[in-house]
Amino acid sequence: MKKIDLTYILDDDNIFIFVLMKLLAKNENFNRVLEFKNGKDLLETLTNSEGNIPNVILLDINMPVLDGWQFLEKLEAMPNKDHFNVFIMTSSIDANDIEKSKLFSTVKDFISKPINKEKLDRLLDYF
Repeated sequence: MKKIDLTYILDDDNIFIFVLMKLLAKNENFNRVLEFKNGKDLLETLTNSEGNIPNVILLDINMPVLDGWQFLEKLEAMPNKDHFNVFIMTSSIDANDIEKSKLFSTVKDFISKPINKEKLDRLLDYF
């Protein structure tokens, strides 16, 4: 199993981020973790990063400024989109959202909240 050097969390829920950071800290496969509150800020970071591409982006759908779907549309337009591994982590269990997520090549999986150790382990199976 590969170590995940850099993980970006894109979510505006402080409680979820707190819990997820605790879970990631307990998991020895995740090293550095950075959080973003909206898609616009993360897109600016990805655009301006000099080769510092995250191994994993944990993405919520419902956020202010730029929601998860808008973020994915912009990410898919980036020339280096094949380097991104996005895992949608959302409270949505809507079948339409699950199907919509499959339209984006950068999305590897759709994981429903709440997040636990088993769901994080499932994410690691992609590496």
